[in-house]
Amino acid sequence: MSDRFVGRGDKVLVAGAGRSGLQAARLVLELGGRPILVDDDPHAFDGALWASVKEEGGRVLEGKRIGPWIGEWAGPVVMSPGIPPVLWSGKAVAPPFPHVRGELEWAASLWDLPVIAIAGTNGKSTTTALIAHLLTSFGYSPFLGGNFGTPFSEGARILREARKAGKKDPYDVGVIEVSSFQTESMQSFSPNLYLLLNITPDHLDRYDSLEQYRQAKLHVVRGFPETTTVLWNGAQKDWEEFLPNIKARSVFVGGESGLPGPGIVPEEGALRTQGLENDIRLPTAGYRLIGGGNLQNLAFSVLASHIFSRQLGRPVSPEAFEKAIASFSGLPHRMEWVDTVRGVSFVNDSKATNVGAVEAALSGLPESDHPNVVLIMGGRDKGGSYRPLIPGLKKHVREVVVLGEAREKIRREIGGEVPLEEAQDFLEAVARAFSVADPGEMVLLSPACSSYDMFHGYEERGERFREAVRRLAEKFGGKRREDGAEGNA
Repeated sequence: MSDRFVGRGDKVLVAGAGRSGLQAARLVLELGGRPILVDDDPHAFDGALWASVKEEGGRVLEGKRIGPWIGEWAGPVVMSPGIPPVLWSGKAVAPPFPHVRGELEWAASLWDLPVIAIAGTNGKSTTTALIAHLLTSFGYSPFLGGNFGTPFSEGARILREARKAGKKDPYDVGVIEVSSFQTESMQSFSPNLYLLLNITPDHLDRYDSLEQYRQAKLHVVRGFPETTTVLWNGAQKDWEEFLPNIKARSVFVGGESGLPGPGIVPEEGALRTQGLENDIRLPTAGYRLIGGGNLQNLAFSVLASHIFSRQLGRPVSPEAFEKAIASFSGLPHRMEWVDTVRGVSFVNDSKATNVGAVEAALSGLPESDHPNVVLIMGGRDKGGSYRPLIPGLKKHVREVVVLGEAREKIRREIGGEVPLEEAQDFLEAVARAFSVADPGEMVLLSPACSSYDMFHGYEERGERFREAVRRLAEKFGGKRREDGAEGNA
């Protein structure tokens, strides 16, 4: 594998010294380049990963902050996804710069194995993990990462190092989650499969409008070659403006209204492909996940795995699919059952950082004669409206406990529609929710906001929720699952 973007001896500016930036710097070193890092946070260079990069020859561009000067940099620039383009380009979505590439797209240019890319607003991580799980069950060795977990540049470096050492490839396919922060700047990305799960309002604190956010996810489709297959959400109409003018093949995941083309549709207790070679019907009784749009995540995962395996001449039987699906237990912090305390179930959906994710979580809850959920919401507002939650709140939620920077906005927009009370901190929010909930009801953490006003990420927020529930269980007695495992609601 080779890449003309970075050559031996090149001074490569790596903007951002988080995990993506530091792994990109290690890949620059593997290619014989000289990484020079810049980050506005001096503590970004405190960890062990930076120490290893520094030891191998990386250095910090002292006295500089991320800014417009990056557009004038004389050599290659690798941009970390967490850096808002407005800081260095003056625009919410940066115009093309030939010498600037996003970390993920650059890593993809060094990867000569198949790629399955998962995009969309909600469900990306679950779908990414589920596809990797299915493919592993079918005998593949996937690299799992991108926006989810491990930066793609780390996978590309590990693959290069294995080949240089004469070892067997550690992977045979890349299964990568891609966010709008990564797709917005892409110019030559061409995965084998591109899954577009859904688009709902999100990250409006970074983008100027919903349409700009939407195009950040969609524009890459225009450049896909005939070898790419796009998996569209048939229930949304994003595909309508693209189908007549793109080279890529299109297939669909359908809803109640069926399919506009070949793809997969849900039936009572099953999924069925149609219009594809060797169509299958797959019972879903063994699938453990409910809520959060998880049936749609399963449909996308099955369709992608079915198409990919057939492309490689390794078709998978329905029986093998059933067995693999039944062994998938879901992800932490995504509709994750934590414990039952004094008859009250606690479910951790900390990863629901936008309104669409909470809508999906509520829509996937079991039917009930009356609202039986106490919902914990709030955090740092991301710029959208909370009013789209009202139908789901009225159907499922008896009371909302709200906290964080967004609590006043949430109160203004939904406070007249459902009982609501405020908490001053996170532990108080959990305690209040527990005091309100009756036996047989659920306390659901599904914040609709980012966590950065109180925590370093949704993972820390979810862990804090688990800890708060543990304290309640110690005081009042909990009911853990017999196998001790933390499953998903």
